[in-house]
Amino acid sequence: MLTRLFLRISALGLKFALAIVVARTLGFDAIAAYGLAVAASVIASKVLGLGFSPELNRRLSEANPLPAIDNARRLCVVYGALYLLLAAALAVATLNETAAALLARFGLPVSLAWSVLLVALSEHAAFETNGWLFSLHRPRAASLLLFVRTGAWAGIACAGLLAGVVQSIEMVFAIWIMTNILVVIACLRRIDAFAHRARGIRFPGSAADSGGVFPVWLHGLPFYAAGVLLVVLQYAERFIAGSHVSADVLGQYVFAWSLANAVQTVAFATVVATAGPRFVRTLAATPGAFLLQVRHAAAASAAVTLLASAVIAVVYRDLFAFAHEPADAGHAALLAVLLVSFVLRAVADVLWAAAIALRGGSVVLAALTIIALLYLPVASQLIARDGVMGAALAHLATSVAVAAMLALSVARLARRHRHILPAAEPHRAG
Repeated sequence: MLTRLFLRISALGLKFALAIVVARTLGFDAIAAYGLAVAASVIASKVLGLGFSPELNRRLSEANPLPAIDNARRLCVVYGALYLLLAAALAVATLNETAAALLARFGLPVSLAWSVLLVALSEHAAFETNGWLFSLHRPRAASLLLFVRTGAWAGIACAGLLAGVVQSIEMVFAIWIMTNILVVIACLRRIDAFAHRARGIRFPGSAADSGGVFPVWLHGLPFYAAGVLLVVLQYAERFIAGSHVSADVLGQYVFAWSLANAVQTVAFATVVATAGPRFVRTLAATPGAFLLQVRHAAAASAAVTLLASAVIAVVYRDLFAFAHEPADAGHAALLAVLLVSFVLRAVADVLWAAAIALRGGSVVLAALTIIALLYLPVASQLIARDGVMGAALAHLATSVAVAAMLALSVARLARRHRHILPAAEPHRAG
C-alpha cells in the first residue's frame, strides 16, 4: 500500500504541476479545455464500457479467471470497432459546416474536438486494461502502469511546456494519447503472460466458458447505466456552469476542482483499486466478514482523503499563486466545499466496489435515477444564483446523497446475501 501511495502522490504532484504550468504558459482558457478533456475521458471510461466492465472485473477477481480473460480478449475487438465508428462519426461531422460551427460554439474547434475524442478513446482503453490487471490481483504492475498513464505523461508535458517545445494544449493531449497507447500494450502483454502461466493450473470449478460475453454484459448492464449516471453527476455542474460564467471563471473552478479531486484519486489508487477484488473473494469464502472488510476499507479511504485534504489546505494559496491567480476568501470557500465533497466520493467509491461484488446493480440504478432526477433542477438553480460556488454546493449535495444511498444499499444487499447462502447450501450438498 505504501508503494501505491507513493506512486499516486507522485502522479498527483505531476498532474498538479501540469495544471499550474498550463495555466502559466497557455492561460486559463487552456485549463478549461483541459478540464473538458478530463471530463470527456472520465465519461468515456464509463459509457464506452458498454456494460461489460463491472461484471468482467468481478469475474477476473475470482479463483479461476481464465474464462474471463478469454472474454476480455473478445471485448478488445468490440472496443476497437467502437473506436473506429466514433472516429468515423466525428470525421463526417467535421466535414459538415453546420456541425463544425456547432462544435465551435461549444468551444470545440475541429482540432480540439479531435484531440478530446482521441484522449477519451485512449483513456478508456487504458482504464479498461489497467483495471483488468488490478482485478487479476496484480497490484504492483497495475499500480506502476497507473502511475505512467496518470502521472508520467504529465511530467513529460510539463517539461515540454517549460522548454517551449510544447506550445499548445493539443500537443499536451498528443503526449497523453501516446502514453495511453503504450500502457494498453503493456497491460495486454502482462495479461497474456498471466494467462499462459495459468493454463497449467487446476482451478476449482470448470475452466470452460459458460456462455461467452453475453452473460457478462447482462449482469453488468445495471451497473453500466448506474455508472454513467454517477459520472454525469460527477461532472455535470461544470457543463451547466459553462452557460452562466465566463471561460476564465470556469477555468478557475476547474482548477480548484482538480485540486480537490486529488484526494479521491489518491484513495482510489491506494484503497479502492485493490479493495474491489478482495471483496469478491471474501464474499465467496467468508461472507460473514464482508461488511467488516467494507467498513475497514471505507475508513481507510476516509483517512487517506482527510490526510490529503489537510495537505491541500496548507498549500492551496501557493498553488493558486503559481497559476497566476492569487487565492482569496472565495477560492478558499470553494475549495473547502469541494474537498468535503470528494472525501465523501472516495468513501462512495469503496461502497460502489462492494455493491458490484454483491451484484446489486438494479438496486443502485433505481436509487441513482431518483438522485439524478432531483439533481438537475437543484443544480441549475444553485448555479444560476451563486455561479461556481453554486456548482460546488451542487457537487457536495450529490456526494452526500450518493454516499448515503450506497451505504444503505450495501448493508441491505449484504444482509440479503447472508440469508440466501444458508438456503442454498442444502442444494449444493445434494
